[in-house]
Amino acid sequence: MDTGRRSSHQRRERDRTNAVLHTLLQLGPGPHKSRDIAAATTMGEDEVRRRLLQLFGAKVCFRPRYGYWEIRPLTDASTAPPGLVHPNTTPLLDANLLLEDLHDRTQQTVLLHTYSPVTGERLCIAAAGAHDVRLRRELAFTPRAVDRLRQAPLDSDAPGLVMLANLAGHDAPLREDLRQVRSAQVSLTDSPLPGWILVSVPLRRLPGAPVIPGAEPRVVAAVSILVPDHAQGDPLVAYERLMRNTVQAAIETSVVIARRRFAATRAA
Repeated sequence: MDTGRRSSHQRRERDRTNAVLHTLLQLGPGPHKSRDIAAATTMGEDEVRRRLLQLFGAKVCFRPRYGYWEIRPLTDASTAPPGLVHPNTTPLLDANLLLEDLHDRTQQTVLLHTYSPVTGERLCIAAAGAHDVRLRRELAFTPRAVDRLRQAPLDSDAPGLVMLANLAGHDAPLREDLRQVRSAQVSLTDSPLPGWILVSVPLRRLPGAPVIPGAEPRVVAAVSILVPDHAQGDPLVAYERLMRNTVQAAIETSVVIARRRFAATRAA
């Protein structure tokens, strides 16, 4: 199969899986029978069941009992320390699944920042694993760190720097630190929370967001893990590689849902 035919087939497969997910979302919370889901689509029960298994494998839905399917709930925002996630953002289904996956793999707190072109700040719009007891205790003693993790100038630390390095045009001159960040596609700095490091990689589109064919999307966000500063050397290199690979895979395989995602400028 040539590249064009393969890409067309992949898009068709993704769209049909997306149709099943959209149907499950439309049916609302709670478990739903396979045949009821199939009845709301134009596909047969066997195909719908196969698509549901794909969504189950991607941790988008789960099966509370045989023959029934339920959309997986978003991470409860109450698990994050108060004020860590910017209050004027809306939940991001696919992005939350990416953060949860990274948290499962690293056992570290994972943050998602976007930026406001109005204020020039980076804004935390989602988090996973922020319920860590040690982290919550230290944040409770350093409330300013919560404020700075939630909202800060772009050039403050790793998530802002990794976005800033990729926002300028390729021909635009960059200072040396940003040039190195752009080349490595990763940034590592001290975090606003003393004793912790931020490791950040850029995100050229949010998982699940529509793609314009042939367009080269600009960076819209940064995914970061918050790591205790005793994790040096090889562990940090492993984290960087894992994050880049996981983010790329999430973008390539995520399901597009036709609904509003977030409003960065509104959050500002």
